[in-house]
Amino acid sequence: MLKMKNKDLIMFGMIIGIGFFFIGAMISNIFPSNEESLASYKVAAFLKLFGIGILTACMVVGGIIITKIDRNLRMLLLLMGLILLIIYTVGSPTLNWEVTSMASPGSDSDYDEAYNERPTSLGTPGFEFLYAIIALIILGIVGKVRKKG
Repeated sequence: MLKMKNKDLIMFGMIIGIGFFFIGAMISNIFPSNEESLASYKVAAFLKLFGIGILTACMVVGGIIITKIDRNLRMLLLLMGLILLIIYTVGSPTLNWEVTSMASPGSDSDYDEAYNERPTSLGTPGFEFLYAIIALIILGIVGKVRKKG
């Protein structure tokens, strides 16, 4: 039987995570939901969240446990996983969709308006840009302080 090493398992997990994310994005775009049935919206959201979770976990765990790769590559893997985790943790409130707070139970027009204002299939476009820039600036500052010390 084929024995997989830690590095191979981490790479396989990252591929699976990216695959789940893109399959979720495709489901949302190919099978759009409507006001009556939100099943495709919910399935797509689950697959995208599951994929990002697997990808982030594999990056962080891989940066910690893989020892037979270059030290800089290992640090990059760990830092990119942590940056991705921070970005989606801080940015996740922008992806929240509260239909019950936007629409009263007896009004169809309020529900239709709430449905039309739902988050897009890929979240709020560009919400991660500011957080990524801030994370890179902090990384640069930490790197300069570390070189001096």
